[in-house]
Order: sequence, then C-alpha cells, then structure tokens
Amino acid sequence: MKIALFLFLMSISSFVFSAEWISPTDVKYQTKNQDLFNKFNSARDLVNSWRGQSGKLVAADKILKEILEEDSEYAPAYREYGRIHIMNGYINSSRFKEGSLDLSEKFILKSIEIEPEYADAYVLLGHLYTQMKKYKEAQVALEKAESIGTKSPWLNLNWASLFVEQAQYNKALQQYINVLMGQTSDKKAYITALSGLTKFYEMSGDYENTRTYFIKQIEYEPGSAWILGNYASFLLFSYGDIDEAIKNSKKALEIMDYEMGKLVLACALYTKWALSLDNPTKRDEAENFFKQAWLIYPYLNEIIEKTKTHKHTNVTARKLQDLLEKKQMATRQL
Repeated sequence: MKIALFLFLMSISSFVFSAEWISPTDVKYQTKNQDLFNKFNSARDLVNSWRGQSGKLVAADKILKEILEEDSEYAPAYREYGRIHIMNGYINSSRFKEGSLDLSEKFILKSIEIEPEYADAYVLLGHLYTQMKKYKEAQVALEKAESIGTKSPWLNLNWASLFVEQAQYNKALQQYINVLMGQTSDKKAYITALSGLTKFYEMSGDYENTRTYFIKQIEYEPGSAWILGNYASFLLFSYGDIDEAIKNSKKALEIMDYEMGKLVLACALYTKWALSLDNPTKRDEAENFFKQAWLIYPYLNEIIEKTKTHKHTNVTARKLQDLLEKKQMATRQL
C-alpha cells in the first residue's frame, strides 16, 4: 500500500481531467425540457460553487422554486434541495443545525419516490445518513446506488466518509485514491478527495505530509476560507506554528467571516499571550495579543475547552484558567 501510494502521489500533478459524469436521470429531464434543465443546471452550479456563502444557496433556492412551480415532479430539483438543506445546516464537520438534516432527508426521498432508479439520489442519501450517524442506512443507500449504477465520484467519496466514521481508514484511503486517479473534472469532488488524503496523513501522525497536502489544497482552491481555516487549525493545534496559524486564520476570515475561523484565530492569539506573559520584556506585547483575541472571541471558557487537550496550546488553557480564578477571587473579596 505504501509503495502504491507513493507512486500515485508522484503522478498526481500530471493528471488530465476527464469528462464529468452525467446521470441518466439528468439526461431524461434534459431531453424532456431543455429550458427547464438549463435553469436546474444554473441552480446546481450555484450549489456546487458554495463555500459557505449563504447568498449562493438563496439564489439556488429561488431557481429551484421556479422549476417546481412549473413541474412539481422534477426529481433533480428535489435532490438539489436535499443538498441545500445539508449545506444550510452545516456548523462544522460534526455539527448541523437542528432539523436541517431531517428536511434534507425529506427532499431526497421525494426525488427517489419520483425516480426510484435515481442512483445519484441514493449517493446523496448515503452521505446524509452518514452525517446523521445512521451508518447501516448509509451503507444500504450506497449499495443501492452501486447496484443501479453510477460513475459519480461522490459514490467513492461518500463510501470514504462512511469508512472514516467506522475507523476503516485504509478503505477510505483507497476511495480517495480512486477519485483522484479517476481524473474527475468535478472540482469539488477532486478537492474533497485531496482533503481526505490530507486527513489520512494527519490521523497517521505524519504532519510534514499533512502540511504538504494542505498547501496543495490551497494551491488548487486559494479562495476557500474553510481550507485556509482548517490549515490554520492544524498549524496551531498539531504542528505548533502559531504565527502561520494566525496568518492563515486572518486570510480565511478576509474571505468569509465565520465562527470556527474566529475561534481558531482567537486561540492562536491567546496562545501568543500565554507564551509572552512570563517574560517581563514582553508584557506589553502579551497585553496586545490578549486585547486582539478578546475582541474576536471573548468567551474564555470555550477557549479553555478548545486549547486544553493539545500540547501546543495547553499552556493557553492553564493561563486563562488562572486568570479566571484570580478574577473570581477578586470579586469575592469585594
């Protein structure tokens, strides 16, 4: 496996991307009404290009409503609504807004009710059930997609997500490699596979290669706030490069203002404060770092929880805990 992976990684930059998979169900609806399919395609392009921008989902929602007003049995539109509700509900990799995934399930199942052989709808359903922690249902949905037949790279990627949840990391790795070697033209699928490879290295404790493949992700998609933010989180908590973590966090937040990005940047700034605090020559510098961090994220108990379990930031948790205890003592003495 290691030799094959090495040879694969050496050849990754020379890929020529192949034509994107087109679902037979999509072809059916395109043949049925080209104008309506063009509208659907514009909505799907908006969803595909979403990287946290709510405006794109709002615009896609408007187009899909228009499609369903004209044809209430337009199965691809319902499937796309399923994607929108997953995205709308996204908080972080393990958290979604309450009810968003249930709405997604409703729309995906509606698309399958209309088109029982809609393999790509089952691919999405498998992803949804993995996010809902319904792993048996996820497996059934992905197996159904396979039995119907699809060349969508998301079948591999959704199998990989399920394998990761079940700690079957080598199986997940093979799925990521399948997507990258398949030379897909689906940019989102490609970056997702590249991200999976990066996570594999991180879980393996190979932080140098983790850093290398984060950089490859950023080169491939420099405008992604989430990739920059995830890289900053890795740099801070696992790699221990606080200055680079601050730099990449700020880049992420320039692209998109989001809570996890602010949390990571604040953790990095509080860590700079904690490391400078005991040096008498850096007291002013420490105070400045604290003020910056406080303006971004003043919730110290959350910072303590986030930093206490990582070796490069546990000093931050200790110093903040000391600060809170001193404030509590001062308050009691008043």
